[in-house]
Amino acid sequence: MPSKTKFQLIAENATLRARMAELEYKLADRPSAKGGKRSQGGITDRRRIEDALKASEVRYRRLFETAKDGILILDADTGRITDANPFLQDMLEYSHAELLGKMLWEIGPFRDIAASRDAFRKLQRKKYIRYENLPLETKGRRHRYVEFVSNVYRENGTRVIQCNIRDITARQRAEEALANAGIELEKRVEERTAELLTANRLMKKMLDEGKRSEEKLTKSRERLRNFSGRLQSLLEEERTRISREIHDELGQALTSMKLDLSSIRRSLDSKRLAEQSAKVYEIEQTVNRIIRTVRKIATELRPGILDELGVAAAIEWVAKEFQNRTRIDCKVTIKAVDKISDTNRATAIFRVVQESLTNVMRHAAASQVNVRLEKKGDNLLLEVRDNGIGIMEGRIFDTKSLGLVGIRERILLLGGEAVISGKPGEGTLVRVTLPIGEEASSNA
Repeated sequence: MPSKTKFQLIAENATLRARMAELEYKLADRPSAKGGKRSQGGITDRRRIEDALKASEVRYRRLFETAKDGILILDADTGRITDANPFLQDMLEYSHAELLGKMLWEIGPFRDIAASRDAFRKLQRKKYIRYENLPLETKGRRHRYVEFVSNVYRENGTRVIQCNIRDITARQRAEEALANAGIELEKRVEERTAELLTANRLMKKMLDEGKRSEEKLTKSRERLRNFSGRLQSLLEEERTRISREIHDELGQALTSMKLDLSSIRRSLDSKRLAEQSAKVYEIEQTVNRIIRTVRKIATELRPGILDELGVAAAIEWVAKEFQNRTRIDCKVTIKAVDKISDTNRATAIFRVVQESLTNVMRHAAASQVNVRLEKKGDNLLLEVRDNGIGIMEGRIFDTKSLGLVGIRERILLLGGEAVISGKPGEGTLVRVTLPIGEEASSNA
């Protein structure tokens, strides 16, 4: 069975005493027939009640002594302390002797005499009083907060007041700490909010400035790209002009010189001047070598085949030249593209192939290259793939890789896209997508 509370024990004790008093009254009012002795049944009832009363008092005393709340017993008429349990003594730091016989307001914790007397009179009238959060000071001047509940009841025919005093100092301090923490938190939230607002304003300002800077940078890039495009155009025009001048003027002059030397050599041979003829022959061979070199330079500056036969023929020619020069197998596949009327686009495609093959020769250590050019819809698709060591990822966007930068910028200027990729041991791929609209004529 669950243990009884102190209030249940008090009620039980009072009931038992009432029954005892009632029994005493009955026994005194109705003496037995034999010499005025009380009946055996009445004596038995009284002993049973006395035993129950003693047991109740023992249980109450045990609860009183071991309770984890302070218990103070007062005389209801005088307000003097008649008992105090050990827990209360420890809480208030008073000995049992220091508490007994004192008025409630004569001890330090309750020394507010006026307030304590008013509370005592209120308790005498209402028989119940409660304080939720009563501040106390111990004998050692330590501050405590208690929950104070008082009740009036009768004990052995005398009215007594039982004060149950629960120490809620820890709870009160926790609540105060929580309240202070709440205040501090609100303060920090306000400070943090102010900081965030300031940061947001600063961020907005930085973003606005960044946006303006980005717009300036974009415009600057556009200007640089347009400038680059113009330089590319001028460079191609200059290459074409120089190539033609070398081919037409220097080439013709050298050819004329060769013919003159040949005529002189034949004249010397007819006069049997063998030594002089041999010397002229050596000069003639040197002029032949110069003519071949001049033709090579003129072709590298601007291959005439690009302007005369178109980009497809120019790619096949440059691939053949690459293969003869490097001994690297170069396969060309051209599908649905014959000639591109837009000179800028034709030149861009040719230069991408030329630069890609140059990179293969210098860096790829490849044994095979595949060049594929085809028209799909309104786009030209170009792929140059090798089976070499593969470009390192860090070099793809390295600003020092001017050839790759040139490929991307040249194609981007024409509204296209150039993607360069590779994996170690799997080769490198240059893939170009260039819009041409109706600019390409089809073989199909």
